[in-house]
Amino acid sequence: MKKVGPLRMQLVAEQNGVVPGEDFWIGWHIVREKGWHTYWKHPGDVGVAPSLEWSTPKGISIGELIYCTPEKVKMASIRANGNYGETLFLCKVSVTDQVKAGEIITLNASASWLTCSRQCLPGFTNLSIELEVVNSREFDSDWHQKFEQFRSSIPPPLPDHWEPSARLKGKFIDLKLLNKNNWESSEDRPIFFSSNRLISSDGNQLYKNKEDFLHLRFERSPWARKDEKFLSGLLFKEKGWGEGSTSQYYSIEVPLVSSK
Repeated sequence: MKKVGPLRMQLVAEQNGVVPGEDFWIGWHIVREKGWHTYWKHPGDVGVAPSLEWSTPKGISIGELIYCTPEKVKMASIRANGNYGETLFLCKVSVTDQVKAGEIITLNASASWLTCSRQCLPGFTNLSIELEVVNSREFDSDWHQKFEQFRSSIPPPLPDHWEPSARLKGKFIDLKLLNKNNWESSEDRPIFFSSNRLISSDGNQLYKNKEDFLHLRFERSPWARKDEKFLSGLLFKEKGWGEGSTSQYYSIEVPLVSSK
């Protein structure tokens, strides 16, 4: 692994090589020293998202970076969206029949990020990984398991029968969900991570659990677009959402209605 400041990182694959005509996945594995964080794809009020800029051989193309789910982080006293500890980000790689068995392909990436603790450090480095073109793939058991865990953790859409609704009320956004699961715990408070800068990541999130619905109130970000049409992002509950759900996160995109 390459060490850059308080981070160590590498590009990793879950399989032994590249098969002509078959897509596969590449991972960006990051380990942060204790107390340091990087940011989510949508950092919030402060921060810069990590990114990769790829250089690939003929016959290979790489899709967008898929970020792992976020947690609340702090830059000084400002709350934002990011990650501590060890994480894995994934990219899907498309392969044409132009690559031939026996060739060695090299995937190069220019990585950039901002990492913060009591201070913030911008970081840049070059990463690469070599893979042989093979006739059939074999998985590395350890990395394959971690890639599978990542793919299974991608947040599913919020269930339609929860009938979400979002309303703009001055400097607040109200989100309501039908309480058909009898969510009772006042300690396990939901957290919303906004993906369109509509909600202030440093703002307070108020929570009321009524008998027939769950009511969340968020502070509107000063950087929000005036014509924003949707409340979108991830809704998180540490102890899960019941109803047989195995996910702590749900993705939501709810039409935003303005109160008159």
